[in-house]
Parts: sequence; structure tokens; C-alpha cells
Amino acid sequence: MTSWILSTNPIARLFKKETVVTIDNDGIRVVQAENETIIKWDQLDSPPNLSLSIDGGCLTFISQGKNHRYRMLGYFTPFKYAKRFFPFWANQNAERLQDFLSDAYIQCTSTFLRDSSIENIRTVVRNEIKRWKGWDKVEGLSELAHKTATQLTNIHHWSSADIEKIRQRYVNKQLAQYQTFFDSVESNPLTNRQRIACVTDNDNNLLLAGAGTGKTSVMIGKAGYLVNSGKASPKQILMLAYGRIAAQEMNERIKEKLGFDDVKASTFHSLGVKIISEVEGKAPSLSKLEDNPKVKAKWMHDEIEILMRDNNYRKALLDYFSSYYFVDKNPWEFESQGAYLKYLNDNEVQTMNGEKVKSHGELAVANWLFRKGIKYQYEAKYRFDVATEKYRQYEPDFYLPDYDIYIEYYGTDENGDTAPYMNRERYHQGIEWKRKTHKQYGTGYVEFFYHQHKKRKLPQALEKELLAKGVKLEPVSDNALLDNLEQLGQVTELAKLLGALVDMYKAACLDESGIDKIIKESVDPMQTTKALELLMPLYQRYAKYLNDNQVIDFNDMIGKALEYVQNRQFHSPWKFLLVDEFQDISEPRARLVKALRDNTVKSSLFCVGDDWQAIYRFSGADVRLTTEFSNYFGATSETTLDMTFRFNSSIGDVATRFVTQNPVQLKKDIKSLVQVDRPAVSIVRQGIEDSGISALDKALTTISNQVIASKTPSKNKVYLLARYWYQLPDLNLLRRIKHQYSSLDIELQSFHASKGKEAEYVVVMGLATGKHGFPSEKQTPPLVDALLPQGDKFEYAEERRLFYVALTRAKHRVYLLVDMMDASEFVTELIKAKYPVETNEFDVSLIQKEAEKITCHQCGSGVLRPKAGQYGKFMSCSLYPRCKHKETPCTKCGSPMAHDATNSYQVCIDVSCGDKRPLCQNCGSEMKLRQGKYGAFWGCSTYRKNYESNCSYKKNCEPSSSPKNNH
Repeated sequence: MTSWILSTNPIARLFKKETVVTIDNDGIRVVQAENETIIKWDQLDSPPNLSLSIDGGCLTFISQGKNHRYRMLGYFTPFKYAKRFFPFWANQNAERLQDFLSDAYIQCTSTFLRDSSIENIRTVVRNEIKRWKGWDKVEGLSELAHKTATQLTNIHHWSSADIEKIRQRYVNKQLAQYQTFFDSVESNPLTNRQRIACVTDNDNNLLLAGAGTGKTSVMIGKAGYLVNSGKASPKQILMLAYGRIAAQEMNERIKEKLGFDDVKASTFHSLGVKIISEVEGKAPSLSKLEDNPKVKAKWMHDEIEILMRDNNYRKALLDYFSSYYFVDKNPWEFESQGAYLKYLNDNEVQTMNGEKVKSHGELAVANWLFRKGIKYQYEAKYRFDVATEKYRQYEPDFYLPDYDIYIEYYGTDENGDTAPYMNRERYHQGIEWKRKTHKQYGTGYVEFFYHQHKKRKLPQALEKELLAKGVKLEPVSDNALLDNLEQLGQVTELAKLLGALVDMYKAACLDESGIDKIIKESVDPMQTTKALELLMPLYQRYAKYLNDNQVIDFNDMIGKALEYVQNRQFHSPWKFLLVDEFQDISEPRARLVKALRDNTVKSSLFCVGDDWQAIYRFSGADVRLTTEFSNYFGATSETTLDMTFRFNSSIGDVATRFVTQNPVQLKKDIKSLVQVDRPAVSIVRQGIEDSGISALDKALTTISNQVIASKTPSKNKVYLLARYWYQLPDLNLLRRIKHQYSSLDIELQSFHASKGKEAEYVVVMGLATGKHGFPSEKQTPPLVDALLPQGDKFEYAEERRLFYVALTRAKHRVYLLVDMMDASEFVTELIKAKYPVETNEFDVSLIQKEAEKITCHQCGSGVLRPKAGQYGKFMSCSLYPRCKHKETPCTKCGSPMAHDATNSYQVCIDVSCGDKRPLCQNCGSEMKLRQGKYGAFWGCSTYRKNYESNCSYKKNCEPSSSPKNNH
């Protein structure tokens, strides 16, 4: 046995402080006086240190956290023995580390090296490597110690590339070992990407897929691999599906493909029931209101009826309808007057008396008059005839017939400025003309402004001005007001909204600070506050109903289950959590998944999702849980499926380019198994005024011919898709087309209902604008928006993903049916941005080709549509009555007229006609050919004879123009 002895120096012996230290293979033995201390090498936290101090050699070491220090050893001791301690310590400690290194080796070779394992290994190595510092400069290390030090150093220097190589070796080994299983688990062998997803087994795993890439096959393959490889028993696997039907289909495929049914796919609600039942010892009772949405909506409506008996609630309700029912957006935020009017149209903004007004300021005036019992007429013709042959009669905003008082509301701010798209000078000229007109004819007149409305001072201003003019206020009773709102359907609509908000509010699990945050961050904080005043009493009555009846709702299934898991009242038996359609998950459900993962040691989470198909924000789904997965769950192994077996390359090109316009969407390179070299998305442009067979019949006839030509009559499924069910053919039309196109298997689906399904051909309908257009242009109520997960800032982000879903249902070809006079901006984008789509598969009318040129030139957003009146045909803005602009069609051929590039002329859209007429260069209005003392000339159509401040612009008549040719 090798040993040596360290003893104290003469000075220590002089003071009778003698110490004898014996070092051998067993450890360190220290004798001081009659005390003996023995420290074995494996009890040392780090190698001993022998150094020189002023009073001699000093030996220090740490054993099990306790410091040991022995001074006054021989002065030459450090020089002779300092380097001999490390080999003794290292040779002994190498033995201690063998179990750790052996386990690390197993984790690197026999399992997928998880991030949690890497962190554990690195934590140990970080501590050890400090103790082994300088090992490469020391002599006397045993072979085992040298090997141990080398292994520790290698692990300490692991790079991302090193870890990836370790994982890749394991994956390759598993792919080879289970090749036969992956070849046969589905009807077709799994792709390499699918197999990699199956064997990758980090703590957190995200499989990003695309439409038709075989996500479900991976879920089945993953479950089968875990069982066959012995990594899990069936009871240790939990599979979660988004809905009941999806779970049933998953279970059927598990039984069919894997041959066992011990692994069960569950919905989140059934999982919640299982957890609650196990903790409480009995199954919870589900509220009967959850059985039928219509029954629940009626219950909410009835409860609001009861609440309305309370004076305070009734007043709050009427205040909400009067001032907060519609989202009051700033007119200055819009690009044009037409865009603002279209916003009012799409959101069905109307007064408590049912009028469609032109601004929220006018809405406030009308509702105040109505509630105060003041009889008024909206845009009634002025009592005196001030119209001319070429200019319509003056229509003030409001008229009070009992008092002969007119009210004008002007859209100007404190500085007299108008919205940017309005001509400020002309607007103020109009104000002056109106003032002079009322003064000239002696009619009562009061005026109000946008800045008063913006500062919420309009009601006070109305009361002050009208009382001063002798107007009597006779407020309408609350009951009468509510009856009127009932007739307009607004109470029913609000009841539906509040009923939905009860569920959203409950799902959000808000405390006081959460409520304050929602109000603060809302688009319209005041409207949100008022909506909460109406919501909370209803929410409290609903909570009482559940408590009194000892029942729970769907939100409770998740909330209570989450509480039990987090409190450790439920102990999860699942080591592997497999979640399908993860892009549709809500934050509370994600919280439950995370809690289950953390509830079991060494559990693994595997989620399959496609952020391009995230279309359920309205039900609480948060796409950020997919796009920012690792931020929520921690370090993640991400795999992708890049081959779609459904749609061809042309459909893929269009759909991928379209959905990735939103920079938030994750980048994926989805390739199509079927490659084609011509467009497979065809736009059928046809309006209601076009004669001949319908656009739907055109598409179905063509599809029928293609099925016949393909010589595969069984591959004949056709989906007719729309954003809303009511936009699809009714029962009679469906019967007719099924009979007429009997070779086709035609089904109707909404965009949402079609998700996860496929057909050979798809026909998309309802591609219009507006509230029920696509994308829908209705404003989401601020409180609804605040209670839902944060949406993308990219405009129409979710609707864009929904269009991607619609396009990618088709295997061979998609037909988009659209009237270009009211075309979805998505279709317009496909055409304008030159996507690889077919636009001329069918004949297209002139108006459909040139629809973009037939925009209302007054409001900038409406479309001019042909109308017929007592004075003949004319073009009227589609935003009528909010925009009353009219134009005269071409006097030669009757086609609409468009403005030329210089905005100097109106030009017939029919190139073969080529007729044109000048535009007023003073005010931009249409000009009329008139006969004067010196012959024909062009005059502005807004000219008022015998009136000041009107447009009198004239233009000489060109030789080719004559009354004969133009009248």
C-alpha cells in the first residue's frame, strides 16, 4: 500500500500543537493530541489542497460539506507532496462516478436523449469538472480515472451538433429496428418524416404538419411504436382529440391498424369527467343546458327578461343600446368615406328607431331624440324647394316637424378639420350654404359637431340648444323603448351575445386585476365597461343555477380537472401524452396538458398541429400555443411533415402562398405527391345580371365531364363549401343538382365543418363582401375580442387560414364562384397579385371583367349598380342609402362609365364603344351636355341656378360631341 506522512514543523512542536497526517489508499488519517479523524477518499467533495503559508504548510479539504484545515506542517511539505493528492483522490472517485457515467451512456444510446436528461447530466458534470480541473497535467492517474476524466470533459464540451448526432444515431437505430412495423402499420408505408416523428421522444415534441400530410397516421404509428418497443404499456398512453367524432375515428383506426383497443383516444371533456370522477368518487352531473345550444340561449334570454324588471339593469341596458351597442370607430381611421359607410353597413349600425344613419354622431343624435320623445324625421326633404333641374333637393340630417327645426351634424373636429378623405374647403362651403339657406327661408336651425360627440358632450349640447328653442322633452318609458328594441330584434341579438360572453368569461378565469386589464386593453374601454355591467348579473345568475342544481358545465370539466391535477389530488397514470389538432387548443386546455405532464416523472408530451389551419379562435383556441410552443412548454424537439398526399402542386402553390402572406405563420415547405403543370384553382366570374346557366351549374357540368373523362367514376366526391351554411344550396336546389349531376357525389359543408375531410373537387360559394361575406367584415364586439385569445395583428389572419382550409380540401381542382361586382378581397388578391389561378375557363361578361373600374367615385368603396327610375336608367352606389351618389351610364351603349387615368374624363368600359365625356375639373363631378346661347357646352352637374357658392365650371363642347349623340 502506498502511503506517506505529513507532520508539523518545529515551531508547532514548540507550542505543543503537533499534528500527524497519514495519507494512503484508504484516505486521510489525522491525529491531533488524542483525537483521530479518518476521511475516506470517497467522502471528499474535491481533491485536497496543500499550500504554503507564513507559519508553514497548510492542508485543506472539504468532506461532506464540512471544511477541514490543518496548519503549521513542514515548510517543504507543499513542494514535495502537493501534486500527489490529486491522483489518490481521482483514482478513488473514478469508481464513484461509474454508475452515473453508465446511466448517461444508456440515455445516449438506448433512449432518445431528452432535454431534461441533458440538463441533469450537465448539472452533475458541471460540478465534477471543477473538481477534476487540471487532471490532464497530473501523473499517476489510473486507467479508469483517465477514462473518467476524458468522459467528463467530452460531456462538458457537448455542442448542439454533438447532441443532434447522439439523437440521430438513436433515431436511425430505431428506424432500422422497427422498419417492418412502420412499413405495415398503415395501408401505405409511413414516410421517413412520419417515422422520425414516431420515434422522436423528447420531453416536449411538436409535429408541424400541413393539410393532407398524414397527421393521424403519425398518431397511430406513435402509439403502436411505444407499445411494440416496450417503452409504454397501453394504459400509460393518453391520446387527446379535439372533438367526439375525431376521437371515435381515432379509436376505430387504432383497433383496425394496431389490433388492440387498450389505447383510447379521449376528448378533453371526457378526460375532465374522468379526473373529476376519480377524485370525487362519482361522475359529475352535466347541466342540461349543455345538451342543446338553443335551450341554453333561451335560458339566457329568459334570465335577461327577468333582469330587465330591475330598474337599474333596465336603465343600464337602454344606455348600452343608446350609446354603446355599436363599436364607435373614429372616422379619421378610414381610407375613404366609402370605407366608413361600408363599415356602418357591414355592422348594421342603425338607430333605436331603425334608421341607417351615416355616422355614429348621427346615431347619437337620433337615439337621444328618440329617448326624449321628440318626434323627428331623418333626411326629410327641406320644406322649401331649393332643387334645380340638375341638383337634388336639400335633405337636412334631422327635422323636428312639431317645431319646424332642422338639425345638422357636421363631421369636423375642434379645429374645423374634416376626415382626411373629405375635401375640407368644399365641406365648409356646404356648411355655409346650409346656414344661408335656413336664414333665407327663416327655418329653425341648430348644428352639432363631431368633436362634441368625441368628447361625449353631445347629449348635453342637444338638450341645451333644443330647450332654448322651446322643444319639450317627454322621455319615452323604458318599457316602450324596450318593446321597440324587441321588434328590431336587438334585444334577442344582445341576449345571444351575453349568453356567449358568460361562457367566455367563465373560461377566462379572471380575477379583479384581469378584469381591469381587459378593460384597459380593449378597443373601446367604455363600451367594454358597459357590456360588463350587463354581463356580470347574468353571469352570477348562471353560476347560482349551476350551484343550486349541483351540476357543472363544459368549462367546469376543464377547470375542476385542472385544479385537481395541480393540487396533486389526481395522480396521472400516463407517461405519454399525445395531442391531436393542437392548433385548436385553448389556454386552459393547454394548462391541463402541462399539469398532467408535470404530474408524472419522466413523462413525454407529443403534439400534432398545423398553425396554417388554426380556425377556432372564436371558441377560445390560441394559435400562439403552436407558433410559440417552446415558450409555453419548454425546450422542444420539432419535426415536420413535408409531403401532402391530398392536393396537387398547383393547389398547393396557391394555398401556401396565400396563407403565408401572414408573417406570423410558421414557414413550411409542403410538397405535393401529385405534380401538375397547369392551374388547378379556377375562378368563375359571374353576376346575377348575367344570363345563361348559373356559375354553380357551369362548375358542376365541367366537373362531371372531368369525372367521365378520368375513367374512375368512383372518384367523384364534390364538396360545395361556404363560410356560412345558409350560403349553400337549399334543399330544393340540392335535390335538383344531385339529380342533374347523378354521376357526382355532392355534399354540402361549411368551411369549418370540412376541416379534416377531402374530396376530389371543391366548389367554393359565398365569396362576397360585407357582414356575412368572406372575409367577414363585421366588427367583433370589444368585450368578446378581449375575452378571446389575442389574435394576429395581420388583417383577417384567421379568415385567411380558413380560406386555406377550404382550398386544401380538394385533390384535383377548386372552383371559386364569385360576382366581381361584390367580390371577396381574397379573390381580388388572387387575381391582382397574379397567383397561378385560371380566370378564363368560362366566358366572362364585360362588367365582370371591368368590375374594378365601376367603383363609386364619391365614396370610394361602393360599387355602381344599374338601376331604373322614372327618368330612365342610372348607376347607383351599392352603399345606398348611406351614399346617394348616382351616375349616368354610357349614352351610346348603356354600359357603365369609368374614370380615365388623369381623372379628366368618364370613359365607357366597353372599348368597342369608346364614348367619353369630361369630368368637372373644379369639383370632380359628372358633367352634363347643355345647350346655351352660343351652342352646346359641358357644365358641372352640381350647378345650382341662382345660388351662390356652387360649381359653375364649364367646358367647350368638342366637335364630335353634340346633343344628338349624347342625349
